[in-house]
Amino acid sequence: MDTCTVWEINDIIDNLPYLDRNLWESSRLNTYVLAQVNTKKHLTQQEILKFKWEEEHKEDFLEKEKDIEISTEDINRLKNIAKQWEKQN
Repeated sequence: MDTCTVWEINDIIDNLPYLDRNLWESSRLNTYVLAQVNTKKHLTQQEILKFKWEEEHKEDFLEKEKDIEISTEDINRLKNIAKQWEKQN
């Protein structure tokens, strides 16, 4: 627990844009309401601010998921790492 592995750090870095998502959505909603009451133009929340998680589509995710392949070498390597980790604990 004191050290992070490379893939744990990569997961953290990949998910930084999604940190505090509720706070960002709340701030956008407040800004939207404030802007909407002060204009006659019909606004949408996405016109105020677009977030990264809105740009991603399920189709894109499925295509990325299809590109992921695990070779037998990777499986064997991970099994060996798991065995070593079990011996340590």
